[in-house]
Amino acid sequence: MTKLNDSSTSPHAYYTICPVLVASNIAVEFGWLDEEFKHVGATPTYLRSLAGNAGWLPHYRHSLNPLFRDGGAIPTIWAKADLTDTTLIASTATQSGGQIVVRADADLYRIDDLRGKRIGLSRSSNPERIDFSRAASHFGLHQALKLGGLGLADVEIVDIAQAADAPALAPAARPVELWTQLKAAGREHGDPEADALRDGRIDAIHSSLARTRKLVDSGQFKVILDLSAQPDWTLQIANGPYTNAVNTDFAQAHPEVIIAFLRASIRAGRWINTHRAAAAEIFPRVTFLPNARIAALAIGERDFVPALSAQNLKGIAIKKNFLLAQGYIENDFEVSQWADDSYLKEALKSLEK
Repeated sequence: MTKLNDSSTSPHAYYTICPVLVASNIAVEFGWLDEEFKHVGATPTYLRSLAGNAGWLPHYRHSLNPLFRDGGAIPTIWAKADLTDTTLIASTATQSGGQIVVRADADLYRIDDLRGKRIGLSRSSNPERIDFSRAASHFGLHQALKLGGLGLADVEIVDIAQAADAPALAPAARPVELWTQLKAAGREHGDPEADALRDGRIDAIHSSLARTRKLVDSGQFKVILDLSAQPDWTLQIANGPYTNAVNTDFAQAHPEVIIAFLRASIRAGRWINTHRAAAAEIFPRVTFLPNARIAALAIGERDFVPALSAQNLKGIAIKKNFLLAQGYIENDFEVSQWADDSYLKEALKSLEK
């Protein structure tokens, strides 16, 4: 692993954040992450500022040390299970379960109508990272089928090859600069699944909210099940609860930097919770949500303050067990032992002063 300058006088750490609803995205936009790091004499560097697309794989593999990774749970779980010694320092339960989408003219109206139908799942050809898009849709489909009294054996899974797996993007100083590039190229959503559905090669897909809205607005598709509308919270974890992890050796050597990162996220989470309309204007910059209206729906009444609650940890364990059972990860581990809430407790305590 690449080792950064982690001396006690000037610790330096990379950070990477998925384009999802987590408070750290807002903390970066407001400059609070830089501010909190400065208070402890540390320097944060956005992972995707590295030249030559060098930050792309580490975003999935957690293969630079030290690195904070906040966002989708699937790569973080994979890295912990099979690659890297990390510590789970926080989590955020702000994901919705997604939707099951079919063609608008299809004679399909309920989940049980999918018996014997072709369901598309994207497949990456890149063996260097976990196929998180497939794993997330696989989990969402698995949960959705159960609501209709079906299982994976009752449908035909059709593999859909993913588009270019490692888009060449210019170095970005902040997340907003990276995602703006993808949006400008129309590549914020990998749409081979949607293309296959449109062309009639498959009958249904599992989709996330941002892509679902785009598909439905085209008039060519409809939703037959919205998992986000279900009261069962375990249906809302296709790639969540979102996880914030950091290399264990760095956390033990520099707890003050861990606390600084969490202070910034907590401040941002509290701000989102009390300024939801304003947050809905900002989140489309750092996520793939298309506009403030859709962002407001996604934000809802969810709590954005990072936590390591019993429910969040159980959700991560459910997701980890699914990944293990389906062969996405090779090694098992105890989520309760992965999580260390001491940094979060200290961050919360310090903000009360």
